[in-house]
Amino acid sequence: MSPARNIDAFYKPTQDGKGWIRSWLFTLDHKRIGVLYLYTIMAFFLVGITLGGLMRFELIRPGMDLMDAQTYNVLFTLHGVIMVFFVVIPSVPATFGNIFLPIQLGADDVAFPRINLLSWWMYIFGAILIVCSLFTGGGPPDTGWTFYVPFSEVTSTNVSLAVFAVFILGFSSIFIGLNFVTTIHRLRCEGMTWTRLSLFTWSLYATGWIQILATPILAITVLLVMVERFVGVGMFDPSKGGDPLLYQHLFWIYSHPAVYIMILPAMGIISDIIPVFARKNIFGYKMMAFSSLMIAFAGSLVWAHHMFTSGMSDFAVLVFSFFKLCCRHSFSN
Repeated sequence: MSPARNIDAFYKPTQDGKGWIRSWLFTLDHKRIGVLYLYTIMAFFLVGITLGGLMRFELIRPGMDLMDAQTYNVLFTLHGVIMVFFVVIPSVPATFGNIFLPIQLGADDVAFPRINLLSWWMYIFGAILIVCSLFTGGGPPDTGWTFYVPFSEVTSTNVSLAVFAVFILGFSSIFIGLNFVTTIHRLRCEGMTWTRLSLFTWSLYATGWIQILATPILAITVLLVMVERFVGVGMFDPSKGGDPLLYQHLFWIYSHPAVYIMILPAMGIISDIIPVFARKNIFGYKMMAFSSLMIAFAGSLVWAHHMFTSGMSDFAVLVFSFFKLCCRHSFSN
């Protein structure tokens, strides 16, 4: 079949009689799911930069211009949630990873096509919940995208629905990581050894482990915020015997390595493209593949550099300063 016919078949309804829209929304084709992620992420990106632009216009001069302080806090929260959880984290793995990973491995599809589609639907469900949080409860959430306690537990705004949306998005990310790691382990074609994998595949492999191991920590954390708001369990609220510093530790244990969910695949793409157009083999292939894994590992040890002014002990500051210094020295070399 010619490439043109392949492209036509990609966009036409399937042969089992499904309509064009239904064939896309319920597809199990990894390429189509990647395209679905691409278009929805681009849509959220446009919404996010629009909210960011409105905030910048409000700050263009002192005093109230476009909105009051409460509206600004709401836009600040929505902008952060959209750009971090809806754009940055799924951007490269969910789009280019879905499209190209099975092709680079010589596989027909990812290991779990239905879970792959479910991850996109959970992504959409999380988006619907965020929209619903704007119009239900005590008003739109205004805590910032980090949902720091104790404010996120005592505010009358609809924080519960917003953090539940983040909880759902966490499962979407876990499913993607689980799919990629299993696909790389089990569906490589004959002769595709570990030392023949592309660096983009290696970056997705390292990213997948971050999604599998770190994302459940965020899910448990936001779930505890919901439990504390509804039940009153004193986990983070200091007035109930809780520790708000514990929330920050749990939040950044995920949120710092989450940075590499975006940057590692992007580095893998560059490491694949440049050698092709330079017509030279990549220098130090094995060490670059190994460094992808080490970046994911080391990036998971230095979360508390986000908390140096939070009031944690001097010993903890010393330990995490040492880890951060070692990681920066290793990455710079």
